[in-house]
Amino acid sequence: MKKGNISYKKICILFVLVGFAAAAFFYCMASTLNPWSQKLPHLDSAVWLRCAVEMIKGKVIYRDTWDHKGPVLFFIQYLGLVLTPHSLTGIWILECVFTFMTLWAFYLTAGLFTESMLVRFFAAVLSLQPYYYFFQQGNCVEEWSLPFISFSLYFFVRFLKTFQLVRWEIFLAGVCMGCSFLLNGNLVAVWVCFVPLTVLLLLCKKRYRDLLTCALWFAGGLLLILLTAAGALLLQGAWSAFVETYFGFNYSYTSGVTWNSFRLSVLNFAYIDRWFGYFNVLLFLLLAHERRADWKWCFLPYSILSLVLLSVSGRGYIHYGLQLIPCMIIPVSECVERLRAWCRKYSEFVFIVLLVSVLWLRFDAEDYSEKLIQWTISTEGENDYAGGDTENYTIVNDWIGGRWSEEAIDKWVTNEIY
Repeated sequence: MKKGNISYKKICILFVLVGFAAAAFFYCMASTLNPWSQKLPHLDSAVWLRCAVEMIKGKVIYRDTWDHKGPVLFFIQYLGLVLTPHSLTGIWILECVFTFMTLWAFYLTAGLFTESMLVRFFAAVLSLQPYYYFFQQGNCVEEWSLPFISFSLYFFVRFLKTFQLVRWEIFLAGVCMGCSFLLNGNLVAVWVCFVPLTVLLLLCKKRYRDLLTCALWFAGGLLLILLTAAGALLLQGAWSAFVETYFGFNYSYTSGVTWNSFRLSVLNFAYIDRWFGYFNVLLFLLLAHERRADWKWCFLPYSILSLVLLSVSGRGYIHYGLQLIPCMIIPVSECVERLRAWCRKYSEFVFIVLLVSVLWLRFDAEDYSEKLIQWTISTEGENDYAGGDTENYTIVNDWIGGRWSEEAIDKWVTNEIY
């Protein structure tokens, strides 16, 4: 019996891993960097790809080639180009890997709400549904931050539930914050929310020694990333250029925000991502009805802070909404687990899951495939998000062996057709 249980568990884990791999592949097929894509990447992606190509040729980011995003982003682009020389496939593979890692972090977080592997799997995949609204052709800086945010969310929520401190998790939370901060400075909502909350709880419990331990291990992980990046920039003579760009330029980038633009951005993202609103409101009503203190309330400040920080520039670009995806896993996990508990038989729950899955595949997944994936691999259709400096595309195109036609670059970049 024991051997049978072990074998069944292995089969379930294999199903989860294969399912996550399939989901990651499906979602990332909408990226213009996939090997079968016929479309030009969006203008931001073209800038980052050009920077990576220039770095491979020996130039130094910030000093010799410029963009205002963080050094971790350019390291990822550089790594992708190294993995598959003269091809964009390596970056697309990294997109798939990062999406898979995000799903696995969601699976672990869902495990704090239920022991059912089906609930955990279903909650994790369902939480990625907002990709449909926000993925926007892939290679977005917010996309790369998702596993760092999601694993840190798991570490923090596990502590809130169990009050158990694991040093390596605290250290990794610091590492993840460093990586996310050096992708883009506003991708830190999970730490802004949960670090003060953790400190407050430890103080209330008078666990001063644990608080000191947390501070040291978290700071150690954070400083490991920050000092490594600083050392690399100093050695290459790019430190001053980095500081001027990352802090000076980005401050001016956000300084023009007005209350009206900020408010409209918050309302717009809350409206666009309907599932974000549905599940957060539903969990709020469920917990409010019970009228008791519960660690699950942590979803509320986290969701609010995420909306605030992604709107801080007031610009409201659609891909900013990718930051809302980790906010989904807590309310989705709790709602799906309550549905399972509500069903009289497990077979009823399986039937509901299959029904929802069929509806999702029939409508949202099919729509995602037709409007995004099919568009990406087709030579027809508009390439609206391409644009900017033609040189960005020509330098990258030369490096990857002329993957894009000169006619496409001329039509969608040189003439900037929108």
